[in-house]
Amino acid sequence: MKRNFWIYLLVFSLALNLGGLATYVYMRYQTRGFWRESAPQKLFQEMWGSLNLEPGQKQALESLLPEHRRRVRELREGLAQKRRELFEITKEGTDAWPAMQAKVKEVSALQGQLEAEVLRFCLAFQEHLKPEQKGAFIMFVERRMINAQGGRGRRSPRWKSDMGVGPPQVAKPCGP
Repeated sequence: MKRNFWIYLLVFSLALNLGGLATYVYMRYQTRGFWRESAPQKLFQEMWGSLNLEPGQKQALESLLPEHRRRVRELREGLAQKRRELFEITKEGTDAWPAMQAKVKEVSALQGQLEAEVLRFCLAFQEHLKPEQKGAFIMFVERRMINAQGGRGRRSPRWKSDMGVGPPQVAKPCGP
């Protein structure tokens, strides 16, 4: 009887370890991918496939990309540098509050410049599209914005306000 127990325990342990290893491998390659294609490159390929671009349009749009990528890279590098500087200032404590506020304003300004660059590129991109392609482009960008903002997607049919715990509720006022 004891022998069977130890065999079952050994098999269970092996299965558990293999399951953990498989999960680790799956999660690792889920984020990196086997082909090591960068996310922006995948994004553009997906977008261009959905827009059905003509060869002339592809060339015109590809000519916009290097300058856009250069600007975005410079802005992101500057933003990372300002954030590191802000972190260094926070080590000084509350005495450095005015310096922190100034650095936060610099970070916000760079974030605004990054947003403006993305919008500039989108407008330049749209100039090369036909009206039906513009509509598809707007839908594509809108779908990406929902995902980037933490959209929940479609809720299950059982999610209703009167069932289960549900979303947080505001308490009703007490008294008359």
